[in-house]
Amino acid sequence: MIKNFILTALLLCLNCYSFSQTEDLDKIDFKKSMFANLEMIKNIEAQMKYIPQSSFSSIEGTISAGDFYISAYEVTNQMYNAFLMDLNGNGLISLCEKVKIDGLGWKKLSEAYATASKYYDSDPKFHSYPVVNVTKEGAELFCIWLTRLYAQYDGAKYPGAEFRLPKDNEWMVAASGGVKNALYPWEGKFLRNKKGEYAANFKIAGEENIRLNPETGNIEILDDNVLYQSALQPVKAYEPNKFGLYQMAGNAAEITLNGGIKGGSWHSYGHYMQIAAEEEYNISNLPNPFTGFRFVLITK
Repeated sequence: MIKNFILTALLLCLNCYSFSQTEDLDKIDFKKSMFANLEMIKNIEAQMKYIPQSSFSSIEGTISAGDFYISAYEVTNQMYNAFLMDLNGNGLISLCEKVKIDGLGWKKLSEAYATASKYYDSDPKFHSYPVVNVTKEGAELFCIWLTRLYAQYDGAKYPGAEFRLPKDNEWMVAASGGVKNALYPWEGKFLRNKKGEYAANFKIAGEENIRLNPETGNIEILDDNVLYQSALQPVKAYEPNKFGLYQMAGNAAEITLNGGIKGGSWHSYGHYMQIAAEEEYNISNLPNPFTGFRFVLITK
């Protein structure tokens, strides 16, 4: 009983925290913000992809979801920075600090990536790259901010729409591209496409890097010799799946509403490109340079 009481109290505290952050957004003049972010809103509206009510079969069984819209690509540095600028510009300095992009995540990964913390999220060259090093709270607050901002759009195609993180089942159905027995977000059972090109941005381990440990009998990967196809790439890199969604596997892993992280990242091995792969990261690992997010749009 004591355990249940503590859990309930913790959930109430988290709800109060979230409510407090939402209340802070009341200080924003969203009509003014809409004027400053009109082009971004138009681009977001244009990139929403409709996912019909559907299901697909996986190792977890049949996964299904009702119809919804989802963004064709992950939230970019440019989009998330527009959110932070709006918070900062409206005097919400402490809130902005709580949901900021934590560039120190690069340094925690390796000293070799330390310089990335100085420019990745702010240099215009990386505007079209996925935002990473954010928390789930930051991703959720971005969605609330986007919902309120979109409500001020006079030409809205989806009046009264709500933006939020996708649920696990929604993410998986969207990743399947409508293919009933999908293994990866692209068609086929391999990590390469018909041209022999890798279909996603992930950590590649060639045969020369894989060995059998004679003492343990386990298969091991020699991390020191692993090749990275790349660090992060633009959100529209690689081919989209049949629903028109880019990078549902690889590049940046993605936070879900349930608190999961899906899709694997540029730092993940090929196994994690599978739609139903067990999660490599979890919320306690955030923020990190591997994980970003995309959002769904729910019409009312």
